[in-house]
Amino acid sequence: MGRPDDDSFLAALRDAVRLRDCLALALVPAIAVAAFTLPVARRESLAFAYRDPSLLTAYTAQFVHFDAAHLAANALGYPLVAGIGYALAALSGYRRLFGVAASTYLLAFPPALSWLNLALPRNAVGYGLSGLNMAFVGLLALVLVAYGGRLDDRISVRYAPGLFFAVVALIALIVPRAGTVTGIGAASVFVAAGYVVSARRSWPERPGTGRRRLDRAGWLDAGILGTVTLFGYQFVGFGSLATGSGIVNVYVHLLGFCLGFIVPYIALVLGVLGADRGFLSD
Repeated sequence: MGRPDDDSFLAALRDAVRLRDCLALALVPAIAVAAFTLPVARRESLAFAYRDPSLLTAYTAQFVHFDAAHLAANALGYPLVAGIGYALAALSGYRRLFGVAASTYLLAFPPALSWLNLALPRNAVGYGLSGLNMAFVGLLALVLVAYGGRLDDRISVRYAPGLFFAVVALIALIVPRAGTVTGIGAASVFVAAGYVVSARRSWPERPGTGRRRLDRAGWLDAGILGTVTLFGYQFVGFGSLATGSGIVNVYVHLLGFCLGFIVPYIALVLGVLGADRGFLSD
């Protein structure tokens, strides 16, 4: 795979992306749409009732929707966050990381997110793809920094938590005001700023060291698109507490985002997973 200043963006994208990966990712919204065609009574039996939980519904609830607008938001949001995340991961040499993380989200996260909901006892029913979508948003925060390292050698994935905490600070601004939420937001701003300062101090002193040309069409645009999607999607996930079919589960959205970032980041730091072409280099 060439450097940004050696390849055209579209040529590198065609070389990096695999059709089989795209088809595998497309199965998720396809399953959600197929589930929506089931009778309402059947969908209700597949939702996760907190007072009567089961292993089956802990998984199937993630693909159940009762309102067309809710389904559309999730089915369209998924290819946006997962698709952009996959493209950035592939371009930056982290396709294997994305594949392992995505497999973990789709196999392990549905029951995990459902059962973790039981930590907040209440008489409610959980359903919808939003938690998984937010997990891919968390992964997007990680691969976006990895992609930044492809554009500028001084950017290291080890500083990805700085971007993560910046997003958490935004979430704290979006959700309704509360003392705890405000405190989390302020702490996240402080931590994010600490990562920025630490990263800046580690950069080479000589001007231009480690930089790569960004004047070729597409390379910088893709990074900007990923950044806008990362921050903009928080207004979808947390901007409205009420939908046509129920109340947005802010807890599971935040849980999905946090786990979606933390799990692959820890795997990278511990060396369980690495980049396709090296990792954690300054």
